[in-house]
Amino acid sequence: MPITITTWNIQNFTRNDPAYDNKLDHLVDTLQALGSDVVALQELLDPDALQDIGERLGFQHFAATPDGRQNRVAFLTRNAPAQPPRQVDQWRLPPGIQVRRVDANGDVQVLPQFARPALQITVPHNGSEIDIITVHLKSKLLTFGGRFSTSDETLRAHTAYLALERRAAESTSIREHATDLLTAGRNVVVLGDLNDGSEAATTQILYGPGGSQPRGPDDATRAAGAFQRADASDGQRLFNVVKFVSEETRWSRRYNGQNELLDHILASEGDRKSVV
Repeated sequence: MPITITTWNIQNFTRNDPAYDNKLDHLVDTLQALGSDVVALQELLDPDALQDIGERLGFQHFAATPDGRQNRVAFLTRNAPAQPPRQVDQWRLPPGIQVRRVDANGDVQVLPQFARPALQITVPHNGSEIDIITVHLKSKLLTFGGRFSTSDETLRAHTAYLALERRAAESTSIREHATDLLTAGRNVVVLGDLNDGSEAATTQILYGPGGSQPRGPDDATRAAGAFQRADASDGQRLFNVVKFVSEETRWSRRYNGQNELLDHILASEGDRKSVV
């Protein structure tokens, strides 16, 4: 029996928003219509707002530690998780590598761990379990001492470099965590706002071994496609099942006049065809 897992960046969701009641109604109505069993959320600013959604749906709810802007990831689950939620916030990088960011004063600061932790839950499914990890990777939005623009092109370049470095470090560390789970024979789903497209290097780090990724909806049933043919590396792959959504609706936002896909659902071999 399939399990319906939804990911949704709810964009600075808080009770303090004047449009909160309308947003809450829209969230609840949409999730009920989808029949979602597990919901991963990003950009939750207010834990009381998470409780409101949970109560309206009759779901349990869990949130990670917020970053400095009170931005956090969270889960809603129809049924109780099989294990307590686990926060994922430690770097898993080559020895000696430091992750840095530019702070509000324009100074370079070393990050000892994820500024915005990921969250893992384990849910029972068809006599087994699925480990589901929601993430919100560093965005491509740049700030310069608290401002969104600068005339200092050296500062712009350095800030962009550090932002990309951080997103790559987050992706690598989440991939290492997923690799541990896959090596132990677990079923794994990694999902959320990756803040880049399906072909971006930081997204492909999460995929694991190259090849066999679905390219479009036809790959769900096309027997001759690489996705349908098993190979020795499938056990370590995470498959981007969002590619099964039609291209016309497979986007997260309009940016510079183009559709851009930032939200992804990556499923391991054991559950890639049971997750809808």
